[in-house]
Amino acid sequence: MRTSILKGLIARLRTGARDESGAAAIIFAVALVLLAPLTLGVFDLYIGANQKQKLQDALDAAALFAARSSAQTQNEINEVGQRALKANLSSFPGSALITSSFVLDGPKVVASAEMTPMTVATGFFQHGNVKAGAEVLRAMDRLEVALVLDNTGSMSGTKMTTLKSAAKDLVDKLDAAGKRSTAKDPIQISLVPFSSTVRVAENVSVKNYNTTTRTGPGIPNWLDSRAQGHNAANVDIFTTANTDRFAVLKSMKDNQVWGGCVESRRQPFDVQDTAPYTANKDSYFVPYFAPDEPDRLYWWQSSNPNDYLDDGTNGDSWERQGNVAKYKNEKPSDGGPNQGCDLEPIMPLTTDMSALKTAIDSMKAVGNTNIPMGLVWGWHTLSPNAPLADGVAYGTKNHRKIIILMTDGDNVFSSASNHNASAYSGLGYLWQGLLGITSGSGNTANQKMNERLALLCKNIKDKEIVLYTVRVEVKTGSSDLLKNCATDPDKFFDVQNVSQLGAAFDAIAGSIDNLRLTK
Repeated sequence: MRTSILKGLIARLRTGARDESGAAAIIFAVALVLLAPLTLGVFDLYIGANQKQKLQDALDAAALFAARSSAQTQNEINEVGQRALKANLSSFPGSALITSSFVLDGPKVVASAEMTPMTVATGFFQHGNVKAGAEVLRAMDRLEVALVLDNTGSMSGTKMTTLKSAAKDLVDKLDAAGKRSTAKDPIQISLVPFSSTVRVAENVSVKNYNTTTRTGPGIPNWLDSRAQGHNAANVDIFTTANTDRFAVLKSMKDNQVWGGCVESRRQPFDVQDTAPYTANKDSYFVPYFAPDEPDRLYWWQSSNPNDYLDDGTNGDSWERQGNVAKYKNEKPSDGGPNQGCDLEPIMPLTTDMSALKTAIDSMKAVGNTNIPMGLVWGWHTLSPNAPLADGVAYGTKNHRKIIILMTDGDNVFSSASNHNASAYSGLGYLWQGLLGITSGSGNTANQKMNERLALLCKNIKDKEIVLYTVRVEVKTGSSDLLKNCATDPDKFFDVQNVSQLGAAFDAIAGSIDNLRLTK
């Protein structure tokens, strides 16, 4: 461009020189001396203004791109911004970018750039560099995140130690991301340890429980202590219909404590976040109560898993298992109504990351795997509906709900070759029908659990909750169940060695931080 301008000026000079009129030549020469620098200067001003606008446009676009990226550190932000600026910047020949920077300032990306413009009248005028600046607020959605973590017996040892470390690092990374936002409570996290049940409270005394009003200190109002949804024939652990489980606990000697675990709700509520309502007792939650199982008949027989009272009979005592009277003023010799309720309680949504990490450190490995029960309670911690009702309403602008489900095993229903056909758990006994069947093999029961899990995952995703799934050192079976459970394939992690669990959680943290950005 500069060459073409100079060629034009030379052509005009030659034309003036050929003019045979002396006066015209003089006038032309004077005009040339006065007007040429002015003309060139005006042209330089035009080029400079045009180049400044190009620089500003490119910098605005680059700053916006950097702000919307998943970059979290100063170096990452600057690298992303520089690449975008160079890709977007168009300049006149002879112009040069001197310096540029992209700085992460709290929730903002502050960008600046300077370049030399092309000039054609450098000898006549002093031309300054063109500069541009931009500032973009990283608009971030508020997050509600549920950590649903497998605490079953197979997680003992290195797996549990690694899980605790990885989970706490994840909390730290999410907390750091939240601190870059100006929003109030930008990130809240809940914790749901699960095994064969879930513990929603911790050691609630029933000494002051009112058996008439069925209320007492620490007793949630969304519990159905009389298990009225179980009162059909042969579906409750007690033979007397509408038996109040807390009243039975209260009647026992030195055992007036509810451990805080619950049974799964009856179908279809087992895979829903529908709030309990009086018109349908199946919608309520039932407190966990592991009944006293029958005494062994002969010395050479094996004891039942939870035989903690003397049945007072020398015959077949299966009918005594559900006898309410035998519990009164009796003290368990071993085990008891809370047997199997040994895991750590859930922590509802919180912004207290220190307390959350303490709870993670307290987790311990015990029991078998009931993934649907853990996952549905992860959903309950995010739901706007009872029992907890801590989450914001679905569809609230600039809010996202996320569940991270981690397990090291497949669903397991503990079958047994006795009258109960299973051990007692959060699914009760098999004959109670909480799984939708009252008999069948262990494999049949496991398949039913898998079917409930698949439906639960669908229901959660239908609420636009983002679902990550992590499978750790599972060497048997197919990963399709958890892979299909995740929101999309890149949110499923098949960790073949527990040492890689931290890397998987790091990837999830980065993905979540990217989700926070308001597009």
